[in-house]
Amino acid sequence: MKQVSVMVPVYNQVRFVAATLDSVLAQSYPYIEVIVVDDGSTDDTPRVLETYAHRVQIIQQVNRGLAGARNTGYLASRGEYLLFLDSDDLLHPDMIARHVSFLEAYPDFGLCYCAWQQISEDGTRVLGEVHPNEQGHVLAKILRRTFFFFASGTLLRRAAFERAGLFDDSLRWGEDADLWLRLAHAGFAFGYIDQALLNYRIRAHSMTASVSPKQVAGWLRVLDKFFADPDLPPEVKALEAEAHSILHYETAGRYFRDGAFVMACDHLRQAARLYPSPDVEWLLEWIAGTALDPRTRQQEHFINMVLDHLVVAPEVIRTLRRRAHGRYHTAAAFAASNSRDWRQARKHIVPALVGDPAIIRNRGFLRVALASLLGRG
Repeated sequence: MKQVSVMVPVYNQVRFVAATLDSVLAQSYPYIEVIVVDDGSTDDTPRVLETYAHRVQIIQQVNRGLAGARNTGYLASRGEYLLFLDSDDLLHPDMIARHVSFLEAYPDFGLCYCAWQQISEDGTRVLGEVHPNEQGHVLAKILRRTFFFFASGTLLRRAAFERAGLFDDSLRWGEDADLWLRLAHAGFAFGYIDQALLNYRIRAHSMTASVSPKQVAGWLRVLDKFFADPDLPPEVKALEAEAHSILHYETAGRYFRDGAFVMACDHLRQAARLYPSPDVEWLLEWIAGTALDPRTRQQEHFINMVLDHLVVAPEVIRTLRRRAHGRYHTAAAFAASNSRDWRQARKHIVPALVGDPAIIRNRGFLRVALASLLGRG
């Protein structure tokens, strides 16, 4: 059996790192090395790590950021498969075993990732499951941001990682997206396991909880870096304006969520200027998906707020408003059913039908509706 190297970069995570390490050490797959990189912690994290010193390798360094800490861990590793696990996430006991089996069965895939559960900061509540259901050659989909996934739920072949190059440690934001783009551009297919084998912790003060100009600059730099490659095929280069526009839309959604309306509207204008005719289906998925995020409060108000400021034709807005509400309630019903929260699923069935009557013809939706009526609670 092939060895898996699990790299865990940690910075001031005294509350969560023990649970994360316990989830790695409880894996059913036996051939694992665990490398923890303490990236200059100033709290009691080093003391917690000392209790694991007999089971994991601990490397201490001055603070270099997430990408730099991951690279340090990689350079100390020996495994044929690599997992870069964030220090507040949790693995299902069979996560690594399932991923290794997938990559052994499909040698042409450079990596595989899985669906995940979103859990509350204290770990007591499941906030829904995310099932991207995307695999294969996905470069255009990554650029259009029609799906995303986390490094914590991803197993990479060492050879693929080395061919694409290490994490760019000059990036403090977007280092994952930068790597996924390089891997996809190198021709590697991405595999997917449609089971929630990762618990992703939603934290009020995490790096991804809010948005700042520095974050936005980092994300835009990833795209600028990618499209600066003179060897990009013409069909990929043609996606540059759309990719930048989509990033501005997503940034606007984050600013709306934070209540920063001036910044949100500025990014909406930039999005419209770069790509005046966005795909309506993408807009619907973006609006509904951001509303569904556990960090979004007052979801119906959020949807209306975005649509009130969206820079598109009025007739498009009228259509979008009803459909966006319907799309959100449909997605929320599916998310609740994945968590077996039938009472919550029932709350979304009628609003979904009002917003999108055609959804009644969707067999998956009908199964969710029936299950929510028959389910307990």
